[in-house]
Amino acid sequence: MTFEEVLHNYKEVYYSFPQSLKTFLGSLYGNIPLSVRFGKHYTVHEILLRRFEEADTQFQLDFLYNKTQETLLFAQEHIPYYRHLFLEHGIDATAFKSLDDIARFPALNKQTIKTHLERLYTDSIEKPVAYYSGGSLSTPTKYLLPSSSRAKEKAYNNYIFSQIGYNYRDRSLLSRGREVFKPHKNIFWEYEPVDNYFFLCGSYMNSDAFPRIYKKAKKFKPKFFFGYPSAVLSFVKQSVKYGLPPLKLQGIVVASETLYPHELQMIQDHFKADVLTHYGHTERNAIAFKINDGFYRFLSSYGMARIIDEEIVTTSFDNFVMPFINYQTSDRATGDIEYYPNCDIVNTVENIEGRTQDFLVTHDLRLISITSMTSATTTSEGAQLASDNIHAIQYIQSDPGKVTVLLEGHHIDAHAIAAGMNALLQGAIDFDIQIVERIDKTSRGKRVICKQSLNIDHIRNAASASM
Repeated sequence: MTFEEVLHNYKEVYYSFPQSLKTFLGSLYGNIPLSVRFGKHYTVHEILLRRFEEADTQFQLDFLYNKTQETLLFAQEHIPYYRHLFLEHGIDATAFKSLDDIARFPALNKQTIKTHLERLYTDSIEKPVAYYSGGSLSTPTKYLLPSSSRAKEKAYNNYIFSQIGYNYRDRSLLSRGREVFKPHKNIFWEYEPVDNYFFLCGSYMNSDAFPRIYKKAKKFKPKFFFGYPSAVLSFVKQSVKYGLPPLKLQGIVVASETLYPHELQMIQDHFKADVLTHYGHTERNAIAFKINDGFYRFLSSYGMARIIDEEIVTTSFDNFVMPFINYQTSDRATGDIEYYPNCDIVNTVENIEGRTQDFLVTHDLRLISITSMTSATTTSEGAQLASDNIHAIQYIQSDPGKVTVLLEGHHIDAHAIAAGMNALLQGAIDFDIQIVERIDKTSRGKRVICKQSLNIDHIRNAASASM
């Protein structure tokens, strides 16, 4: 096992240390080269990634074919679920002769994983590590990934962040993941020396503690700001509210939540710096990024991503614990899409709208994208949700044509907003606007913009069948 794999198991113990001890130990550890901390896997993936990115298209297609074949053969030999499934469908991994052949293999989804988890992995090659996702809307989905996947993830993320000038351990603000606060001591921040991050507590960003948070952040003299879009936006809005000047940053990296066009514009206008939007998921099958309002670019040496009926469908590489084949991510790609030649493997895509749950359902069972809804209510002539008084929003739906909208903020005219939103959709949805003191986030501080209880995939498929 590598240093990182061993020490990661004791991270909660490390977090409990006094700050002075954490600073001493974390700084020592953080300055050890990543190739030593994460072991050979970090170096291997760093080299392969750069070689792939610099190679011609034919090399990349050959790489994709070989990696996909490796995944299929491994799954057939080592994973009971796939062995039985391939037999049932009369297919064989050795029959994979071209990239187009991947379409012949059955799809995998979250429900299948929940049902058949014990038959979907092996511990014969690498140590499995449990990860969870999807807990904001339902029971979290458990995934088992190889312990080496963290090294691969680190190598790819460092490459992605370098596209806006980031060098590992540059001084950076961080407002995502672990929440750090001690309100009884008026402390809403914490220095993390390993990666040289200064954590800011997202839960108190919209409180009267913000001026103190801002002061500490400015004193740190960061070059970059990593965070959920909602956390970065809260920092921007509160800075404006209190008349505090923008921090001088080289770049901002946002991830894990949908960043809407008007939100991107607000961040750019405030910081006058590049904004990199990162796309990835817990399953670690696909990774992509875009800078400012450009297109998302997939790093295909990480894993293969295809677009099937607008859905991003992935096949994992280098996962010798729980391989994913034709995995339905529930994330949707829209707008212009650039594919590799003569196949449906995606290279770049204009928009990634997020989960299929991020749709509202009208009385007559039409689907309204949260992306288009948010854009219409913040940037259109009506702009019902453009007020600076609105700090956060959440849509909740359990019946077609009826949506509860929670708004966090002050001095909000709920009746005017409801009238405007109902008029926008011409009565297709009845909106009930409720002003709340705070909209709860996940345990990691992530916003949930839509709590959708309806089966969006079922509604979409029913509509397609009737056409």
